[in-house]
This record gives sequence, C-alpha cells and structure tokens, in this order.
Amino acid sequence: MAARDGHASPMRRVAVYAVAGCAAVAAVVLWRGAAPPRGIEVAHAGSQAGERSAIALPSPAAQPAGASVPAPLAGSSAPRLPLDPGGHLAKSRAVRDFFDYCLTAQSEIDAAALDALVAREIAAQLDGTVAQAEALDVWHRYRAYRDALAKLPDAGAVTDKSDLGALQLALDRRASVAYRTLGDWSEPFFGAEQWRQRYDLARLRIMQDRTLTDAQKAERLAALDQQMPADERAAQQRANAQQAAIDRIAQWQKSGAAPDATRAALAQTLGADVAARVAQLQQDDASWQSRYADYAAQRAQIEAAGLSPQDRDAQIAALRQRVFTKPGEAVRAASLDRGAAAAATAGTAQ
Repeated sequence: MAARDGHASPMRRVAVYAVAGCAAVAAVVLWRGAAPPRGIEVAHAGSQAGERSAIALPSPAAQPAGASVPAPLAGSSAPRLPLDPGGHLAKSRAVRDFFDYCLTAQSEIDAAALDALVAREIAAQLDGTVAQAEALDVWHRYRAYRDALAKLPDAGAVTDKSDLGALQLALDRRASVAYRTLGDWSEPFFGAEQWRQRYDLARLRIMQDRTLTDAQKAERLAALDQQMPADERAAQQRANAQQAAIDRIAQWQKSGAAPDATRAALAQTLGADVAARVAQLQQDDASWQSRYADYAAQRAQIEAAGLSPQDRDAQIAALRQRVFTKPGEAVRAASLDRGAAAAATAGTAQ
C-alpha cells in the first residue's frame, strides 16, 4: 500500500513529475531503489495498476448502515475490483491490491472483523453477481497464503541479505506457498514480482562471482538484460532516467543553488515545461506542508480533549475531510498521522 502513504520526498516527487509525469513509473523507482538487494528482500509489497482490459465497477457510494470504518481506512475508499468481459472476477494484480487495502486495518480489528470488512467491501461493489462469490473465495485463499507464510522460518524473511543461497531458498519457499494456497491466482498476484526478484538475484550472482573478469560480468549482465520482457525493459529505462534526474536535482540542492538557478538548470537539461512543472510542484508541496501543520495543531487539540477513542477518531476524520478536499489528500494525511503515531509509540517504548 505504499502507493497510498504519500511519504515520498519532494525531491523524488519532483523527479517523478519531471521525467515521467505519471505515478506508474514512480512505483518502479520506489520498488527498485538504488541497489538490487532491495528488490529481493522477499517482502511482497507495492501496488500496480490492474490490467487495462479489466472492467472496473464504480466505487461504493457509502458504507452499509451501522458499519464502522476502521481508523486506518478513514477518508479513503477501496480500489475497484476488476471484471472480465464475461462478468467474472478478472485474474489481475488489482484484486490483490483490493485485499491489501483492507489489510491495512488489521492492526485495529480482529480476524473475524477483518473478514466481515472484506465481505462488506466486496458486496459494496459486486453484490448479487457471480464475481462476489469468486472474490470471497480468493480472499480466503489469500488469507491461507498469509497464514502459511507466517509459519515459515522468520515468516519467510532473510536476515542476511548477502547470503544469496538463503535468498534463493526464501524465494522458492514463498513461491511454493503461493502456488499451493492461491493456485492459478498466484501468477496474477505475485508473478511479476517474483520474476523481478529472481532477475535481481541473478544479477547479484553475476556481480559477486569472483571467478569472472569485469568484461565477462558485463557480457553476462547484458545477456541477462536481453531476457527481460520488453515492457520491463522500457520500465527499467524510465526508472534509470528518473534516478538520473533525482541525482541531478539532489546535486543542485546540495550545492545550495537558488530556486531560480535550479529552474534554469532544469530548463536547460530537461526542458522549459519540466522546469515549470517542478516550480509548480514545489509550490504545491509548500502549500501542503503549511496546511498539514495547521491540521496537526487542530488534531492535537482534539486528542487533548479527553474524548473516547471512538469520538476522538470520528472528529479527527471529520477534520481531515474538511481540511483536505482534493483527491488523495485525506488519505495522505491519514497515512502521515499513522506514521507520527507509530514514531511516538516507538519513542515512548525506548
């Protein structure tokens, strides 16, 4: 659910808009990071768009009467569940994204309440259709996958990321669990992710092979790149371009260049249109930071009022909706609130 957090730095967002102008490519940069090991930490995270051929239903207008919304989901709505042309649930990564959205509430509710939440969110979109039962079945499979994963040594994680053998074993175990519990849904849920992780692992093996010369390593890496699907290769090229832009902007900022000088440099290297977008993005970010600071001050007053947890959360959610009216802003603010609360809890525990 990283895509929902809104924690990306202004510099990274500037580069994303400057080079690509679209969130899909930003996801590639955030997933890939600066070094290959991040991609093979065996944590199935991230969010991707559903297949373009899938048919998405409108999002629900409201929750059923009497149904409370867990605090982590306040101010947001579930992703749309895609259907194929026959009206069945489309085998798409978007279905996993829907479930992962619901799972963000698991820290606030028990397993039975989570099942009820998922069933309610599914019914809000698919009530009375054949896809409703299909979505519930896939949810139970996904729950079985997560339960089985938790039973693996260290829940399938690898503490020593330099141990390529351990990384390979962890990937194999997770793939086996996914296929055993999800069946033919394992490919749309994790196929692309697993391919990317195995690709990164193969690159690491080549780069760390001391029996190879630099020339041999370069040759094998080039051969490995040729195995990459065309869409992956294009995404990688865009990610590389974004990283180069990020590095360039960081260099300018580190040198203490004035905003006008930075815009002039951007205009010279990436074009006047990009420079204008960067300037607008910086203004938008400054406006956001100011509004969030005002909101945080009002939120602190509510938190200090001695209200019950339910009344407190309801008032904060209402405040969030009043202050942040643009699409996605309330979700971003809620995510920042959760991060601040987690940091405060960790600081108290130390």
